[in-house]
Amino acid sequence: MPLGLRLGLPRLVLLALVAACGSDAPPIPELAPVPEFRLTDESGAPFGLAELRGKVWVANFVFTTCPTVCPMLTTQMRNVQQRLEAQPNVRFVSFSVDPANDTPEVLRAYAEAHDADLSSWHFLTGETEAVRAAVVEGLHVGMGERQPSGDILHGTHFVLVDANGRIRGYYRNDREGLDDLVRDVGRLAN
Repeated sequence: MPLGLRLGLPRLVLLALVAACGSDAPPIPELAPVPEFRLTDESGAPFGLAELRGKVWVANFVFTTCPTVCPMLTTQMRNVQQRLEAQPNVRFVSFSVDPANDTPEVLRAYAEAHDADLSSWHFLTGETEAVRAAVVEGLHVGMGERQPSGDILHGTHFVLVDANGRIRGYYRNDREGLDDLVRDVGRLAN
């Protein structure tokens, strides 16, 4: 056997084995469809599931006067957005869990203060019951009432929704969870 073939054949076998192992990733589960919702975005425009159809999207839950985790969650969403900027069919949606305070103008200022790229990231508010329906009933995420401390208890994970409006996963807000989120967004968007 020629020397080139003897050296090249094992490499080809190794590459084939590595490729085969990588293709065995388990499928991303389909958890539940997101029902129609209609809220208002940071520009004051109506925004809902119809605007997200055909796009993979990531949701999180914040409020602008949050004294605890919301600034971190917003920074993490910005980092995820930056990591996925090469994916044109991906959107990011932050639902305000304090719609009484978080008007479109307030959300826009918050987005700008956190360097959000509003070309693919929307901050949503609306009537309290409409927001609660979208968050609690639609995305199956907790949303409490304002506490005396000023805090509002709410989900701190990220939700992945596919281009057909089906929830595909809930992701922790730590490094491993966000890495998993970015990986799964890439799998769904390609």
